[in-house]
Amino acid sequence: MTRDCIYIIDTFSLMFQVFHAIPAMTGNHGQPTNAVFGFTRDILGILDRKPTHLVCAFDSPGPGKRNAIFDAYKANRAEMPEDLRPQIPLIKELLAGFRIPVLECAEWEADDVIATIATAAAARGMEVVIVTTDKDARQLLSPTVRMLNCRKNTFFDGAALMEDWGVRPDQVVDFQSLVGDSVDNVPGVPKVGPKTARTLLETFGTLDHVLANADKAPGKKLQENLIAFADQARMSRELVRLRTDLPLEIDFEAARIQTPDRVTLHEFFKLLNFRRFAAAMNDESTAEKPTDVDETPPKVQSVVASESAPAAADSGSADDSLRVRQQSLFE
Repeated sequence: MTRDCIYIIDTFSLMFQVFHAIPAMTGNHGQPTNAVFGFTRDILGILDRKPTHLVCAFDSPGPGKRNAIFDAYKANRAEMPEDLRPQIPLIKELLAGFRIPVLECAEWEADDVIATIATAAAARGMEVVIVTTDKDARQLLSPTVRMLNCRKNTFFDGAALMEDWGVRPDQVVDFQSLVGDSVDNVPGVPKVGPKTARTLLETFGTLDHVLANADKAPGKKLQENLIAFADQARMSRELVRLRTDLPLEIDFEAARIQTPDRVTLHEFFKLLNFRRFAAAMNDESTAEKPTDVDETPPKVQSVVASESAPAAADSGSADDSLRVRQQSLFE
């Protein structure tokens, strides 16, 4: 019997991707809509894959727990674009119309919400697909957990991780603790890049063992840095390690794919001037598969995913009338 499969969407990651990939668009009242349009298209494409469950993870507003560990965490991130901010409530309306649950946890990031859901789902024997290109999610990879890049239509698994970084999923946190992350302003250890981190973990296995054997590392400067910045590496580990035990009430039945609220979505799409989507919701009996759907099965990615690829093509709705094909992700 085929096991249940849940897709967990990193909402803000996907939202930023489509916002930057699609030119400016406006609805009937002049409101910006390009991110909503792209997000709709990706939701429909995900539903075409026929997961049994689908949920969206959101970041909670304001400072989080990691800022208490390191006050400069994510300090170098730019402000959200003005045309993107008003599209967030619209995306929530969209998800409500598709009856897709939204989960967030105060003071924690969407990555932690994803980690908690993925861990709970795997414990129930479900296959898990995390829709993100965020490298932090690599620590969650397992034989039943993969990542999906919607832009490239590719999966990323443990084999791809080994090819790209040369480490196992259980070494990802230690790898990032050594290398750091400029995007999130995680400091790591100065002068330790991916190749050096890989070599250190190949030799010593874990961050703790690397630091305990700093005097055996190749090169005097590297030895000095591992000793001088040991506490910084340990702090970095706390920043990159995802929580898998947030106090979330995960209703897996609510996350099961449902027929969308066609009436609500029809009016919503009309307001945003998404004529094609509105027509598909307006008349279920005449809804047809868009002619530009890419039916190429996703392949497992062997290189790191890029967020700059063109957006995926339109696809159908959650109903069988709009779904294109059945696909098992773990054949």
